[in-house]
Order: sequence, then C-alpha cells, then structure tokens
Amino acid sequence: MEALGTLSGGIAHDFNNILVGIMGYADILKMRLKDTSSKEFKAVEIILRSSKKAAALTQQLLGFARV
Repeated sequence: MEALGTLSGGIAHDFNNILVGIMGYADILKMRLKDTSSKEFKAVEIILRSSKKAAALTQQLLGFARV
C-alpha cells in the first residue's frame, strides 16, 4: 500500500507540473483575446475549466499518497 501511495504521489506531482504550464499559457491567451464572445475565447475557457478539474483530481491523488 505504501508503494501505491508513493507511486500516486509521484504521478500527481508530475501531472501537476504539466497542468501548471497548460493553465498558465491558457490564462495568457485568455488575457490577449479581446472578444469574449469568440469561439477562441470560449475554447480557452473550456481548457481552463477542464484543467481545474484535472487539478482537483491531482489533489485527490496527493491525498491518497499521504494516507
């Protein structure tokens, strides 16, 4: 069980590092898009919403790793 916790913690940290890049660049892109009704703006919002859900899942994995 300890090995599973260690593995899930490592995966969660690596996945979180990837998410930080995705969320950071999506935030920058969102700031540059002026037309909030454009397809591109809505797509960036979907990226951000999905990455926040993935971040919540990562937190759950980290919680499992601490048990």
